[in-house]
Amino acid sequence: MTVPERLLSRPGHAVALLCAGQAFFWTLAPALTHNAPPLDIVEMLVWGREGVVATYKHPNLPGLLLEAVRRLSSGALWPLYLLAQACVTASFAAVWLLGRDLLGPGRALAGTLLLTGIFYYSWPTPEMNHNLVQMPFWAWTCLALWRSAQGERIVWWLLLGVFAGLSLWAKYSSGLLLAAVILWILVDTPARAQFTRLGPWAALAVFAAITAPQAIFLVTTEFLPFDYALARAGSGGAGGPLSFLLTQLADHTVFLLMALAAGLFGRGASQRQHREARARCFLLIMGLLPALLAVLAAGATGMGLKDMWGMPMFNLSGLLLLALLPGRFDAGRLARIAVMAAVLLTAVPAGYAASVLFRAERSDKPSRVLWPQEEIAARLLRHYENEIGTQPQIVAGPVWEAGLVALTAPSAPSVFIDADGRKSPWIAAEDIARKGALLVWRAGAKPAPGLAALAAGRTLRQETFLWSQATAARPISITWTIVPPQAPGTRKDGLVDR
Repeated sequence: MTVPERLLSRPGHAVALLCAGQAFFWTLAPALTHNAPPLDIVEMLVWGREGVVATYKHPNLPGLLLEAVRRLSSGALWPLYLLAQACVTASFAAVWLLGRDLLGPGRALAGTLLLTGIFYYSWPTPEMNHNLVQMPFWAWTCLALWRSAQGERIVWWLLLGVFAGLSLWAKYSSGLLLAAVILWILVDTPARAQFTRLGPWAALAVFAAITAPQAIFLVTTEFLPFDYALARAGSGGAGGPLSFLLTQLADHTVFLLMALAAGLFGRGASQRQHREARARCFLLIMGLLPALLAVLAAGATGMGLKDMWGMPMFNLSGLLLLALLPGRFDAGRLARIAVMAAVLLTAVPAGYAASVLFRAERSDKPSRVLWPQEEIAARLLRHYENEIGTQPQIVAGPVWEAGLVALTAPSAPSVFIDADGRKSPWIAAEDIARKGALLVWRAGAKPAPGLAALAAGRTLRQETFLWSQATAARPISITWTIVPPQAPGTRKDGLVDR
């Protein structure tokens, strides 16, 4: 049996190999080269430790997931990277199952394999964040929506409510996906007909129950995360609608080259079957509308868009391409796509690892993943313990520096982000007075106002850390000081209770 025949006869096995390769190589690359987790993982762990449902930035599902894995793995880093890849492989699985329903197993496999050519499924995946966690919930919401609308078992309506609800626990911008869900139901006659049955109402009830804690948080904080989103959209790093669209197209460059090299473009490619019209409509709406809505909203309001906000929006790109251009697909072209996907699964993570190592050898400035986290935490914690006699219960500072110290401390201290109660509502002023704190920030950087106020009048000290043996490498310097805890029995006025 030839390779193309094997792929068509056992496409599910090929998807399993795809998922295994993605998980293995993209877990191995950062695990072998990182000395510290990426910034977003540190931030998620800081939030996850507190068990909150949401923060001043986002809902907290990514933080809760990372914290659960961190505890189960006794603080090892590589399981955190594996969890990130679980998000990607779960997306692959949902896309494959949906494609099999819509287009048949051959094109479903091709559409899934083509995703390896999209930037979002490779280079950024070691940094688990809200955009990455959205990916599987968007993909599984699409699968559950299609299957529930076919009048199948009510379980798919219930799962639709679960996945749609959890997508909002990943990031509030999942509302764009839910808008696409509503539009497709409105334009699809069989889907609308389902509203005479129990399923849609059961899905709505499950969705409401899951999202209720997020709704309560938003109301009680006067929609604080939306202030953060508006600030991000108005920052210098956010581009306009055209810039966003061009970047998304650029992120599909390898994807399109794979399709071109496989021979999917050309005469006869657009010969479509009428029986797939409904599937094409579904893929067009669910695959393109969220990005289109984001662009229209940005254009109407004048706000910017961050390029990485597109990360969860293109799960269906491969299926959509195969639905629009089915005419030249055959077993041979599927085999070419599989070979290219296999090359990408090994070559790109190898390139990622090489880039980290090259920077360690050549650059004068470290990326965050090259910071010597263990040494930084050990030395600063030792200074605190030598002076106070115990491990700190609170570490205050920017989330990066404070997080690096706190996340490896045996006492599992809370992080007081920028010493700002709005960013860290789990810490009150009386907590600092009673428990004390270790204050840390990058030397030469201006501390946030709250942090500067805490440090005022205290002796500031510095520690320097080498991150590379290269002669050009500039050491990392950390400024630190200590707010000592209040002596037992001491009142706020400084007198001693007797």
